[in-house]
Amino acid sequence: MGAILGDDTTRYLFNVTQVRTPLPLTRGQKVDFVPMPDSQAAEIFALQSSTPAAWTSQVVNRGGQFDLGRVIQRTFSTIRDNAAIFFGAAAIMVGIPSTLMGIGQTSFVTGYSPTGLLAMGAGWVFYLVGMFMLQGMVVKAAVNSFNGKATSFGQAFDVGVKMFLPLLGVAIIAALGAGLGYLALIVPGVIISVMWSVASSAVVVEKRGVLESLQRSRDLTRGYRWNVFGLMVIYVILSWIIGAAIGALGLATGGSFLDGSPNLWVNVVSGVLVNILSSVVASAGVAALYYELRTVKEGAGPEALAAVFD
Repeated sequence: MGAILGDDTTRYLFNVTQVRTPLPLTRGQKVDFVPMPDSQAAEIFALQSSTPAAWTSQVVNRGGQFDLGRVIQRTFSTIRDNAAIFFGAAAIMVGIPSTLMGIGQTSFVTGYSPTGLLAMGAGWVFYLVGMFMLQGMVVKAAVNSFNGKATSFGQAFDVGVKMFLPLLGVAIIAALGAGLGYLALIVPGVIISVMWSVASSAVVVEKRGVLESLQRSRDLTRGYRWNVFGLMVIYVILSWIIGAAIGALGLATGGSFLDGSPNLWVNVVSGVLVNILSSVVASAGVAALYYELRTVKEGAGPEALAAVFD
């Protein structure tokens, strides 16, 4: 048995079986850990420097090294293998609501429009519902794809419906936490976004509750948060490129928000395409990231990850 003095000055007792670092802990060494009831410490990781725990780059590998390239490759391979499901679902759940919002926006070009306001409101509600259902569908099909299993649209849709409320709950808490963090000094918001980045996958794959999934994401990303942050930057840049490319195509074909433009609908269509592509890439990317983290951190093979759907 040992004891850890927490930042809150509480003494936490621990058993050596909870230490996740290969080398023994030494007196005075800084650690990151999960506080448990009755002042117990679990999931203890040694820190090699004064770097904040949320950003420590130390890795305790069980299944190999974290590979950004592998995550990106898996992202696009599962999009290719499940193109019909992903883009079909995105067209319905993201494309249609985006079109409604676009119609509402165009109606305001010549002045206030109650009908346009109604279309925008309805589109936003349907978009919110559709996005979380799409997340559930993509994670289901992606994890099955990583494990060499096929998924039907109906199977994926069933998961999307069942997981909608937990995914919504995770998104609300994550958005509030990250939002407050960004208002504070930006950096805390980034840390929270990274820390909870795979909570939605934990909901779908492990069927955990909202708070459990957030904690699970915190545990999985610990030691890999710089890697996750780098991946998020790559995906943000990719989204910008997609948006810029489609936007440029719209301008090239005469798209404009000027009053009376005959090509006003070009902007609506281009906006819908950007939303569809971005939502598919983001959802598949989160699934690939979750798979990578479980593989390298826990050594979870295809059988273990596939079992969650059996």
